Amino acid sequence: MTQGQGPVASLPTPPGKDAELPPLVLFDYDGVLADSFAVLSEAFLAASRKEGLAALRTPDDVKSLFEDNVYASLRRSGGTAAQVRRVLARVSAAAVREAPTIAPFPGMPEAVTVLSEKWHIVIVTSNSEAVVAEWLRQHRVDGVSEVAGSETATSKVEKIRRLVAAHPGQQRPWFVGDTVGDMREACEAGATPLGVAWGWHEPERLLVAGAERIARTPAEIVTIVSG
Repeated sequence: MTQGQGPVASLPTPPGKDAELPPLVLFDYDGVLADSFAVLSEAFLAASRKEGLAALRTPDDVKSLFEDNVYASLRRSGGTAAQVRRVLARVSAAAVREAPTIAPFPGMPEAVTVLSEKWHIVIVTSNSEAVVAEWLRQHRVDGVSEVAGSETATSKVEKIRRLVAAHPGQQRPWFVGDTVGDMREACEAGATPLGVAWGWHEPERLLVAGAERIARTPAEIVTIVSG
């Protein structure tokens, strides 16, 4: 996005055959851009207690949800579809309340801005598009063109495939993520997984799950994508 504009919280319409689009770079939000684990883990545990989901008791239990698609993980933990919706709605509400306290990881806003000069930046997240858009606005993170969140689809695989289809003729896009689930869904969707060393899951686990590379700093993301 340009300075002062918010991201478009939707997937794009495929362009005409003569249109030229910048190449895609896809980012997860929580754990990559936003240092949100403390807020979200507390919200997940509180919501799970309210819904009677006994399988979620500790912050590590919350991390384990993201070894796969979070919706599928919550269902496997014993939640009904309605319970999962209510848990995620409460987590989103907490994210909105605490948005001013959820800081960007140092160096990430600058990395996104640099990449946006040549790449089309899309955040692909299990979080709410509205939550992410408001966080980007509050923290003045510029360069994001779109947010594909929970309002678009529950599956990152589906969202990535639709984005790739809307940008035909390009190489496999990088998907920058921080969890085992991110790496697996990126591989399945035809993106190239790029793990970060500061997220919810350890770099070694990301490599086992399919990460092509691990970025140790935000500046390394720029170097890897540019290279």
